[in-house]
Amino acid sequence: MRIIKVATDDGNAYYDIVSRLKRTHLQFSSLSPGQVVDPAKELVITSRMENPTFGGSAVAIEDLDEDPVIMEGQLLSRLLDEPRRRLLIGIDPGARIGIAMFYDGRELGALNSNSVEESVESVVRLVREVPHSSLSVKIGGGEPKTSLRLASSLRERLAPSASLEIVDESGTSTGKRGAIGATRDQRAAARIAFRNGTQFSDALGSRRSPG
Repeated sequence: MRIIKVATDDGNAYYDIVSRLKRTHLQFSSLSPGQVVDPAKELVITSRMENPTFGGSAVAIEDLDEDPVIMEGQLLSRLLDEPRRRLLIGIDPGARIGIAMFYDGRELGALNSNSVEESVESVVRLVREVPHSSLSVKIGGGEPKTSLRLASSLRERLAPSASLEIVDESGTSTGKRGAIGATRDQRAAARIAFRNGTQFSDALGSRRSPG
């Protein structure tokens, strides 16, 4: 995988790039003035004004999302071969909904949501902004009503090719996976993401929904 390098002569741009990169889990270093760049080994981040200096092979910080989770996914999509651009999302339903996001098995981040609608919007935005070759969403089945609402809403908003599963979440409140999650809900969502479940369909959801 290529190395991320920060290259700019603009002090404000340098501070902005470095500050935003530090909010991700990505490692990076700075290029010295005049240092030769190897596009095959290095992914350069610079300002939009300076980007032409690198022949279009660099990434302008202005073109990356402000959200550090989405930004990290956008950069990883440039660092990984297409088959490895696998987006995986785990959701732990409940009074407070936990969401954990992974890209090629790497943790992008985790968040909490207070509603089904907010959760769906967060997932849809991530999926829209982060290039991916495959998408899998796993939803814990411990809260059946909330689980089915989440699954039905996501099925309507995501591409037909997206895998959407309802997962047995027993035991997900304990374990080591999901260390980046600051809350129990986030850690549970991280463990749900790596469990096998049952594929959700609109027909299945309709049969199970309360009358």
